[in-house]
Amino acid sequence: MNTFYITLSIDILGIAVGIISIATIISVKKQMGGAIGKGLGLFIWGVMFMMLAFLWTIIFTRLKLLMPPAVDIHHALMTIGMILFVVSAKKFSKTVNL
Repeated sequence: MNTFYITLSIDILGIAVGIISIATIISVKKQMGGAIGKGLGLFIWGVMFMMLAFLWTIIFTRLKLLMPPAVDIHHALMTIGMILFVVSAKKFSKTVNL
């Protein structure tokens, strides 16, 4: 199999995993609420930004469906996603009684 199709498949799989993850997290968030729910909300946003990074790559790099803008924001989307994961973890840490 051509490496183009392998990497495109990985990108598409990443988006599919993101969709399933968000659906699962929303279900858990409805059950938990409170501070944990707020942390999960930020986690969902983090997953969404990662999915946007995959989508960016598919549209502008893999399939070249559109002319890429002057600035490649793929890495910016990934960085924002990571920041949201860290802030989410910080919110979770506040729910633990030490």
